[in-house]
Amino acid sequence: MPPKSIAEELASKQKAISIGEFFERNRQILGFDNPSRALLTAVKEAVDNSIDSCEEARILPEVLVEISKVTEERLKVVVEDNGPGIVRKQIANVFGRLLYGSRFHSNRQARGQQGIGISAAVLYAGLTTATPAHIVSKIEEDPAANVVDLFLDTQKNLARVVKEDVLAWDRPHGTRIELVLKARYQRGRQSPFEYLKGTAIVNPHARLVFVEPDGTRTTWERATPDLPALAKEIPPHPHGLELGELDQMLRRSSSKTLQLFLSTDLSGISRRGISDVLQKGEFTGRENPSAFSPERVERLLAALKDTPMATPSAECLSPIGPMLIKRGLKNVLGSLRPEFYSPPVSRPPKVHAGCPFIVEVGLVYGGDLPSDQPVQLLRFANRVPLLFQQGACAITQTVADMDWHRYGLEQKSGAIPVGPVVLLVHVASTKVPFTSEAKEAVAHTDDITREIELAVQTAARNMKLHLSRRTRRDQAMEKFTIIQKILPRMAQKASGIVDKPVPDLTRVITRIMDVVAVEAKGSGEDPAKPSPRTSLTLTNYTSRIRPIELFLELPLESVKEGFSAEPAPETVSQELGRVTFPLQKLTPNAKVTYTLTWPKGEEMEAEDVDIFVAGVDEAHLLGADPLPGDWDVRLPAALVEAAENAEIAAARPTPAEGDEEVDYDATEKKESFADEE
Repeated sequence: MPPKSIAEELASKQKAISIGEFFERNRQILGFDNPSRALLTAVKEAVDNSIDSCEEARILPEVLVEISKVTEERLKVVVEDNGPGIVRKQIANVFGRLLYGSRFHSNRQARGQQGIGISAAVLYAGLTTATPAHIVSKIEEDPAANVVDLFLDTQKNLARVVKEDVLAWDRPHGTRIELVLKARYQRGRQSPFEYLKGTAIVNPHARLVFVEPDGTRTTWERATPDLPALAKEIPPHPHGLELGELDQMLRRSSSKTLQLFLSTDLSGISRRGISDVLQKGEFTGRENPSAFSPERVERLLAALKDTPMATPSAECLSPIGPMLIKRGLKNVLGSLRPEFYSPPVSRPPKVHAGCPFIVEVGLVYGGDLPSDQPVQLLRFANRVPLLFQQGACAITQTVADMDWHRYGLEQKSGAIPVGPVVLLVHVASTKVPFTSEAKEAVAHTDDITREIELAVQTAARNMKLHLSRRTRRDQAMEKFTIIQKILPRMAQKASGIVDKPVPDLTRVITRIMDVVAVEAKGSGEDPAKPSPRTSLTLTNYTSRIRPIELFLELPLESVKEGFSAEPAPETVSQELGRVTFPLQKLTPNAKVTYTLTWPKGEEMEAEDVDIFVAGVDEAHLLGADPLPGDWDVRLPAALVEAAENAEIAAARPTPAEGDEEVDYDATEKKESFADEE
């Protein structure tokens, strides 16, 4: 028998590599490269799966994460949820098989899509501690929970079940996984605590409980009882498709004609758009898509890219939304009281590589936030916090490349700006372009980078506008304070010289200031110290009768525990912490006082109350802010009538002194905007 050639020798050694063996040797790709990061990755993958399954079943998520020490180098991780549970025959596949999942081929937003995450955590636990994963899962239809202990067999990429049992579980449905792995726990910016905190911000409908190894228990209560809209699966959008992708779609399509393919297998094409594509590509529409030659595929792609398409549908996405971004930030910042919440920005849907995406931005400024530290940048993709690879992320680079000096922040060239700011950036897409399988950084693409830049610029402009307003307000307040101190002294001395009574200076102050002033004070001797009561006094230092409605935003705990107010509020929202007081018509120089009494044993600073007023434009308001547009409040008829009568009121001559004519001047707001420009 002739000896084998070198080529034959080499060929005999070649064999297929199991996906399990590949990730066993390259676990750093999945985020298991060191004990600290491995712990975070395991928690992250389990929690993402829990929230995803709850949302799909339309269940408000409740997730428990518990980390305990087994030995100096080993930790036990428990993640338990109230989701729909997993049927018995699928438990081994879900937890013990890589690249097994239901979302990879689905063109809709989801946290996990590849089917790698939780099974990779099981793989890592088995490799580092030789301890099987312990899974308990119950579906609502079964009387008992199924219990499975398993390893992941890397050569076969299949679960190796070592124990099966049933258990009487007090949950009606849910899943619990316990992993023992080589890991290290430490608090910090890249820790399970920060991950869960970030998750609570962008998932305000979820209740999260975290128990640390030392027994410390932290609960992030849900900030809304409403589940996000369920993302719907849609066909790919033509813009952004590559030649090979279109070729494969044509070959796999069940459509019998090209016209049917364009209308059912792609999204965003109208009837007129289909006609334009057929005309530009010189097609009849009756061609069989699966029999297309390479030349025809190229012609079709060119025609698709040359035809205007409708904006991609956002039904396949689940953005957070402006209101919930603000509510999530407030819920997690807790005792930190920022000075300003910029109206959150949610950009219109755009397309990258045929996949729709949306960029959202929230910005918080000032207050208790540190002013000498870099801006705290919170990165998210599909409602999941990104804690690693910040420098490699397109979000970070886009923020650093902006010129923040124009928005009032300090910045070194090419670096994150410095200032009292928390900046949240969320990218929601059916297919986020991550830099690696670990999904810790968004890759640089022109489409997504541009949208991030536009959204952040919008939030930054709002911050700059707030800073300019604050400067004007501070100057007006300083002027007001000086007038209140100096004029009475001058009047007192002048009265003493001429031997006459001290005159009432209210009308004089009104002519000088022309504002509605709001003053908040505590009941104690020092107004800056916490006290059991807070008084709010509104004084009309203008020459017109003002229909005014007062709105307050209070800490949720105070509203839920039962604060009281005199006069009584008109509405109280325990869910939002918002309080509305009845409409008051303040005549010139009149004032009204509201007294807030906090729950027993609780004391508050006056600045902890966010005060908003409807009925007075910003240029004539001191000590409060105009009612934000995102409150979605229907204003009383008196305020609406005032706006409708603006032209009539503006055309009337100024009434002589002593006249009591009511003038609802709604042109002031236009004047203030003109002054800003």
